[in-house]
Amino acid sequence: MTIRTRTIEDLGISPVDSSISIPLNQQIYMDLLNLIQYGQLMPDDMLPPEMELARSYKVSRQTVRDALSRLHNKNLIQRTAGRGTIVLDRPNRIQFFLGRSITQQVLEMDYTPHSQVLQIRSIMIDQKSPPTLLDKIGSQALELVRLRFADKDPVGIQYTTVITNDCPDLIEHDFEVNSLYQILMTEYNLLIDSVEHAVNAISADEWHQSLFRMTRPAPLLQVCTTTYLDSGDPIECTTSIYKPDMYEFKFIHTYSGY
Repeated sequence: MTIRTRTIEDLGISPVDSSISIPLNQQIYMDLLNLIQYGQLMPDDMLPPEMELARSYKVSRQTVRDALSRLHNKNLIQRTAGRGTIVLDRPNRIQFFLGRSITQQVLEMDYTPHSQVLQIRSIMIDQKSPPTLLDKIGSQALELVRLRFADKDPVGIQYTTVITNDCPDLIEHDFEVNSLYQILMTEYNLLIDSVEHAVNAISADEWHQSLFRMTRPAPLLQVCTTTYLDSGDPIECTTSIYKPDMYEFKFIHTYSGY
């Protein structure tokens, strides 16, 4: 194991903001967590000493210790008296796979899935709607924006448009606890045949930084999906945005000869 000692300068650590309501130790915890999640702090990296961190964040040493204790409790770092603080590997990293719902995957990882509905309203499909739904111009639809969680941690935000011709009163359902796909299949007897995915990277703006509790700009993963019924008609289009450390794109290709 090769230990790499990191410095305040190469990590870009700067003072916390004492003018906002977020506790100082929480700000430090979030900043170090982001450095780990986005690969600026790698496994076997040694953090700067506590006193250097305290001077750079402009807080007390105890405040730094409180933040480090939270990282230690999540098994992200190892603190050894007289040796320092080492970043650990993350064998239990959350991984999401295309073609499977967030709800299903969160449950399989023994987390509790839930959502916070940020917006829900009835609309009509028009020229500003997702391109894959433009054949349905004039159709009634539901617009839904949800922040998705695994336990207390935000794992994604989804911007969804659903054609409601075959699922009237969809807006009456509780999307903070229920899966959209489950509602469509079990309550409206709609058979989902296929889901198309398009994956790309985007830059985090201030809005998404706030939602994901990020303390510094970083790339995000954007996945655009269109869901088709067995009739071939599109029923739903969703743009999902994730922290890249929480998502893995995985597929299997079967070799058939050339």
